[in-house]
Amino acid sequence: MRDVLLFILVVLLHFPNVSHASAIHDAATKGDVAAITAALDAGAAVDQSDGRTTPLYLAVKGGHFAAAKLLIERGADVNAAPEPLLGPVLMLALAKRRIDLIKLLLDAGANPNAQRGREAVLHIAVRSACLDCVKALVEAGADVNAKTKDGKTPLHLAKFKGQREVADYLMSHGVVLPTPAPISMKLASADVEKGRTYFTHVCHGCHNAEAQGGTKTGPNLWGVVGRDKASMANMRYSDTLLGWEGVWTYEDLNRYLFGPMLTTPGVKMETPGVPDETERVNLIAYLRTLSDKPIPLP
Repeated sequence: MRDVLLFILVVLLHFPNVSHASAIHDAATKGDVAAITAALDAGAAVDQSDGRTTPLYLAVKGGHFAAAKLLIERGADVNAAPEPLLGPVLMLALAKRRIDLIKLLLDAGANPNAQRGREAVLHIAVRSACLDCVKALVEAGADVNAKTKDGKTPLHLAKFKGQREVADYLMSHGVVLPTPAPISMKLASADVEKGRTYFTHVCHGCHNAEAQGGTKTGPNLWGVVGRDKASMANMRYSDTLLGWEGVWTYEDLNRYLFGPMLTTPGVKMETPGVPDETERVNLIAYLRTLSDKPIPLP
């Protein structure tokens, strides 16, 4: 009997009373600082889960700054992700555009590069059109060149959505626009047939390549080499392409096709591009042939 009593005592010491856990979650939901303090003093664990989430998550969800601050001061884990689909609590603060909560979490050690589904918190801030949120994250060490699983950078999202202030801020805080090596002198030895095959398999779904072909999702590419950029009728071009003056040269195509969202952020062609140089050279050599009078090779 004595051994049974000792076992029960050990269990009670190591696991907070269910009523305490219930009380702290209820208090966090309401933002009741006094009740949170009482529950913690009575033995509730600061990161106690209610089966789905934690007190800190509930406090931030309710927008209760004082409650969140108290929980953090009492040791709450600011990087916990109790609900994986929603990500860490910083994601929630960003979604609410609560800069006070965002700074509170970041100052307490929240990861400025936390991700949810391979989308970083900085992407969330840009999608929310919250310049102050973006600034807070970048100042805390967020990677301004982070990519989503499909290759979107924060700068691309900002430009695509017309957020000029956000885009300008990102550009002045470490954005790197990759520049592929020149390829003009390699076109003479390119494999045009491989370029044709690549176009058929990858590009033809969105682009026509016939002289009398119409537009699809993207413009007809017959005569694209040497043609003015963003010049096809009945096409809605991005501000990025509309602002890129001149004709499509071999090197402009090289830059663009390397990775449209990386080299020319804000474009509507949201594809990974053709990062492999050999494939890119072959494709550009094929595009050159789509003309009654192909532009001379360098």
